[in-house]
Amino acid sequence: MAAIRLPIYTAPPLQSKYIEERPGNLQMGFASIRTTTGHYIGLCKGVYIFVKNGIMDTVQFGKDAYVYLKNPPRDFLPKIGVITVSGLAGLVSARKGSRLKKITYPLGLATLGATVCYPVQSVIIAKLGSSAEIEIPAKTTYNLKQSVALPTELNSETKTKSDSTSGASLFVPDLKFMDHGQSHPEDIDMYSTRS
Repeated sequence: MAAIRLPIYTAPPLQSKYIEERPGNLQMGFASIRTTTGHYIGLCKGVYIFVKNGIMDTVQFGKDAYVYLKNPPRDFLPKIGVITVSGLAGLVSARKGSRLKKITYPLGLATLGATVCYPVQSVIIAKLGSSAEIEIPAKTTYNLKQSVALPTELNSETKTKSDSTSGASLFVPDLKFMDHGQSHPEDIDMYSTRS
């Protein structure tokens, strides 16, 4: 039997020319449908995530408010009364003014009342507004002696120290809001004083 030899590789043609493939009408239709639906699906996902996060935040705020109002501190009602009366005074004083005055007077006086009643929290909010690098702790507890929300670790330290000093209240500052004299608190050892 004679063996037949078939060439594995064929020689390329002497003159070759690149021709770009042009998509057909069906392929162009599917591509336009895919890009349009992808755009709308992306928008729907963004709206879904936004609404879901808003609902979760609202539910968590409701739970936190319920826990706080179930056992409020003893000076809570007088402070809320001062804030409410100052807001109502702003409402009464702006009743014959423009629309801007009717909005700014009540809000401004209620904010002023809240600042007078809660000075520590207003300073913290002012620092948060001026600096975006400050992180709010995820889990906070309310300390009744100081009327300031502290992180859980600091609150447990305060309890153990106050128990050991037989009832004397100790102030434990929040380390995130302390000024170390440099841009990053982890560099505190670089700026120590020499003895």
